[in-house]
Amino acid sequence: MVIQEPRQVGKTAGVIDLLCGRASVYRDYRCAYTAQTGHMVSERFTEWIDELEGHPALATRVKARRSGGTERITMRATRSYLKAFPPKDGALRGPALDVVVIDEAQEHDDVLGAALDKTAIPTMNTRRRRQLFVVGTAGTDQSAYFARYLALARAGTPGYALFDYGAPEGIDTDDEDLWPTWHPGLMAGITDVAALRMARGALGEAGFAREYATIWTRTAATRVIPEDAWVSVQHTSDMPPGPACLAIDVAFDRSHAAIVLAGPGRHLEVVDVLPVEQATDLVLAIHRAQDLRIAIDNRGPNVTVFEDLERAGAHLLTMTSYDVTVAAAGFLDAVKAHDLSVWPHPALDEAVALAGTRPLGDGFAWSRRASAGSIAPLVAASTALWGLAHLPPQLRPEVHAG
Repeated sequence: MVIQEPRQVGKTAGVIDLLCGRASVYRDYRCAYTAQTGHMVSERFTEWIDELEGHPALATRVKARRSGGTERITMRATRSYLKAFPPKDGALRGPALDVVVIDEAQEHDDVLGAALDKTAIPTMNTRRRRQLFVVGTAGTDQSAYFARYLALARAGTPGYALFDYGAPEGIDTDDEDLWPTWHPGLMAGITDVAALRMARGALGEAGFAREYATIWTRTAATRVIPEDAWVSVQHTSDMPPGPACLAIDVAFDRSHAAIVLAGPGRHLEVVDVLPVEQATDLVLAIHRAQDLRIAIDNRGPNVTVFEDLERAGAHLLTMTSYDVTVAAAGFLDAVKAHDLSVWPHPALDEAVALAGTRPLGDGFAWSRRASAGSIAPLVAASTALWGLAHLPPQLRPEVHAG
């Protein structure tokens, strides 16, 4: 099942409602769900569990487990279930499954996509009702995983079903009178023109075309960070224990913020990309749980987050303008020298592909204005790597990633 739909049409809710309905009717029906990050998967399961347990007719029919990363919804009468799993290689272990859902598939590149296929598909080999749902909206040339499934479905490959909604080729996506003709959420009353108008202003032309019109776009042709060098530093090995540093950076339009963790072996991993307020809460929670320093540039879009973290008493590594140039140059040098280990993440891949620079003193900094899209994950990654090198010797915390 290959499903491509715009934002605000209820595509995730529709798939989950379908699976919960099947689980209510079919005995021993086993489903698993993942999305762009483990944190997002947990957040969605929390919402679904709250909704089910708050429904007078359904509350007694379900049994829920809320533990982070292993959330599960079980139907008492049929013993069927829907469980969460993070988007990582080897994340699915245990009983065979009937259905696996890969949501936000456009966020996965070919490296992580191949790992997800290797993880998910073998779990269904012995189940006759097996089905793989690959669900997403339009992406870029970095979204190789979803693009591959779309191409196979559109070619009429046996065993594939395609549900594809969005604006037709060549249409003017700025013409608001035409929006209801290609956006199912407007036609069904799930959203309204004002919401799409706000999204158009926040995301820009290319972002709106992808997210709301399902028109695929390309990343910038000229790259500051060479693609072959970037590919060479991608690894899916777990971060070893040892000194680590968090970093957070807010997008220029304040639509989201990126959190990145840097650890031993110059290992970098995107923790999450999410709305600014939620990102602040998450970075504080991780800081308190593991006593990690937080590196941050306290100017520009980051200023309010910096103030919130400072008021909360977080241990901060604050950057000067000189530090910002050191972080940018150090990151670029490390990629070119293959002196990094980066866990693949589509938001970071896109930021690296789209990044532009600006002069700063005698050096350069990553430029939000000169980039073709959000570079918050790249700035956070550069900042985290800088922070790792500037941890106080007497306060070198350890993180044990599992």
